[in-house]
Amino acid sequence: MAKSEAFARIQHQVLRIVSAVPEAKLTTYQSIGEHLAVMPRHVAYILSQLDDATKLDIPWYRVVSANGSLGVPKRDPNGDTQADLLEREGLVVVGNAVHPALEAFFLPCGDLTHGIPGQPRPAAVADSQPRSGANRPQRRLGA
Repeated sequence: MAKSEAFARIQHQVLRIVSAVPEAKLTTYQSIGEHLAVMPRHVAYILSQLDDATKLDIPWYRVVSANGSLGVPKRDPNGDTQADLLEREGLVVVGNAVHPALEAFFLPCGDLTHGIPGQPRPAAVADSQPRSGANRPQRRLGA
């Protein structure tokens, strides 16, 4: 199934951003998602679908969850885990998360030198709608 033009554009931007993460530094799915005005899970999906050649070409393993966890185990084509690759760069992985806290290695997407301007997030339709039934006509019992 062919991907849409929008998906292809976002995929290209995600890969360009990830390529800009320097050695021994990390960014998050959330930071990239906020920069591109997409959901973090879309960023994670794009990175989970990389072919072997791309996995060898870009540092996909330098992107982690907002809490510093590595998520589901991932490997490069050589069989090295994400934790193995990070530890080779001097980061410490304890359990399934970087240690100490993520803040010690984190670079926000906007601070990376990828050249992709931040995307404005469209106003959500839900934000303009009343919540919890506010401003709805009240039904009268027994009427």
